[in-house]
Amino acid sequence: MVYLYPRLLPAAASHLREEYLQRSVEYLCERSALSHPAMFYAATGGARLPEQRLGSLREAVLACAAERGYPAKPGRKQAAGFDIEVATILHRDSGIVPAEAVAGDLWAFLSLVVLPDVSLWRFTDLHHDRVLGTDVTRHVFGRLWWRAHLLYDEDGGREDLYASLSVLNESAFDQIYARRTSIGGSPHLVRAIVRVWQTLDVPPQAERKVLRDFLIRVLRLNAFISFDTLPADVLDEELMGVFQESLSVVVGV
Repeated sequence: MVYLYPRLLPAAASHLREEYLQRSVEYLCERSALSHPAMFYAATGGARLPEQRLGSLREAVLACAAERGYPAKPGRKQAAGFDIEVATILHRDSGIVPAEAVAGDLWAFLSLVVLPDVSLWRFTDLHHDRVLGTDVTRHVFGRLWWRAHLLYDEDGGREDLYASLSVLNESAFDQIYARRTSIGGSPHLVRAIVRVWQTLDVPPQAERKVLRDFLIRVLRLNAFISFDTLPADVLDEELMGVFQESLSVVVGV
């Protein structure tokens, strides 16, 4: 069954964000809730999500944070580990579907009503993109669902379905998903990029430049090649050639 998640009216979301600025994680933990007077649901598409399911999701995400020092501010490694684990939980267990996952109001409800303390713990400035859902690719939880959705390998072994989440860091994945109308909108292409990337020996200091150059080249080819129609092995071979061109230009190898 497809469940509809609660959504939060934009005015209420902005008000909550302003109220939470300069507050502590502990304070926001006390403010967390499973409902809000300004919440609403999409008009059609499924049954409303039971509050028990919403509470279970909060407990699962909070447990991930607690394992990494919550409420103390996480370090870079702790934050990265949290992102990978929560991406898996959101995509595997939440029941959120792509048609719902594009709704910023849904993610605003999760970040400001259900999990405001975890939102602040992960991003201490509560930047509006991180909690309001104005840009799902940057939202504290929305970006993780989409990262897992694009990298989810349904053809892999059972325990390897989300193995690709650990290959690219957030900034690298952002480069791909920022081009979502051409590259980031194709799970088939994104998974191939990750498969090929992890076989390359790229100097750490050159990774960002190599990936940027590679994506520019793929965008050019996208006008002539239908990447989604290529079998995985053929696509991997094609992308490997493009990556080698980028390595040659950027690194000189």
